[in-house]
This record gives sequence, structure tokens and C-alpha cells, in this order.
Amino acid sequence: MRRLLAVGMVFVWLSAQPPAPRARDVNGKPNFQPVEAVSVSDVICPVTSLGIGTVVLDVLISESGNVKDIEVRRGIPSLTEGAVRSVRAWTFEPARFEGKAVTSRITVAITFNPASELGVANVPLPPLVRENDQARIQSSFQPAEVIFAAFPKYPHGAVQLAATVVLEATVNEAGKVQSTRVLRDVPPFTAKAIQAVGDWRFMPATLSGRRVESRVVLAFNFRQPVGN
Repeated sequence: MRRLLAVGMVFVWLSAQPPAPRARDVNGKPNFQPVEAVSVSDVICPVTSLGIGTVVLDVLISESGNVKDIEVRRGIPSLTEGAVRSVRAWTFEPARFEGKAVTSRITVAITFNPASELGVANVPLPPLVRENDQARIQSSFQPAEVIFAAFPKYPHGAVQLAATVVLEATVNEAGKVQSTRVLRDVPPFTAKAIQAVGDWRFMPATLSGRRVESRVVLAFNFRQPVGN
């Protein structure tokens, strides 16, 4: 009788415990939740800059969700500094592995001066900056890499001279945008940005060498083209 009572008490105790975090989900994929953007703001764009293109940043996010470091992956001399300063003020929800907050990275791409209806369709990505960060190279998680960026068209009839739309895109294991979430909405520019994001292409993120779903933050800094 005592043995049955003891077994019953142990069963009740075990039933009350929270489930242990799993290293992999039911499909065998790593139980990893990537960094997620929480709060974003406008992007600094010097009024004297005539630069056009996409600045790509690799942003290291701490366990508390703060920006810990930023590595420039693709830069444009007159625009990179403002992009970095802007992103440093953003906040994020940290990545989680096995249910625990961990330091991780997220790709942030900022496109400046998207083309007008009659202007240039796209500008090639700036060249990759040489990699010197051994910690990044050796990290088990590699964020999605931008390999093609499409420019939105400037909205016909827009009255604002400038606007910054910020989106968060979920990139699947094939490197394609699966869904988008609006972080900074500026109609009618937002619709043009969402439309363009569908054409972006990425090298998918990897975790311990295995392709995984991830998130990227895409900002579009619209400036009214001359003569528009």
C-alpha cells in the first residue's frame, strides 16, 4: 500500500512539472526561434547623399534583445553610417534555443531611394565586405544572406517627399519570402514595398549546417525622384 501511495505521489509530482524544452520539434527540425523585430524607427538618410542601393547589415542581438554589435556586409559610403546609427536604436525579441534566450544574429537590409515609375528598375547589390570576424564565421547559426534586392516603385501621386517603410520578412528554407509583417507603415509607400519584397532572393539561414526558416528586416527609404 505504501509503495502504491509513493508511486502515485511521484506521478502527481511529475505531471505538475513543465515540459522539458526539446532540441528538435516533431518534424526533427532544431527547436530554434530566430530573432524578431519589436520596435523600429526612421532611417537616417543624409540630405546631401545621392547614393542609391541597398546597405546590408549583420546585427548581433543579445539575450536581452538589445543590439550588441553590427557588421557591415554590403555598404554604400554616403549611406552606411546613417543606416548603422538608425538600427542601433531598434529593439528586438531575442532568439530562443530550447526555450532559452540566446545571443544570435539577424540580417537587416536598407534600400535607399527606390526608383520612380519611369526610372531605373534595380541597382546591383554593393560588393560584400571582406569577412574578418572569426566569431561570426565559427557561429553555429548563419542568418539569411541577401543575393538579390528588388526596388519598389515610387507611388504615383504621393505627396510626401520622403518616407521610410520597414518590413519583417520570414524567409523559408528555400531562400524565398514566405510572409511579411509591417513594422513601420507609411501609406501609400507600404504597398509598393510589400510588392517588391516578393522578388527578393536569399541564401537561406543555417543552424549547425542545416537550412532553417529565419527572419530578415527590410527597410525602404523613399525619396521623391527629381522630375516626379
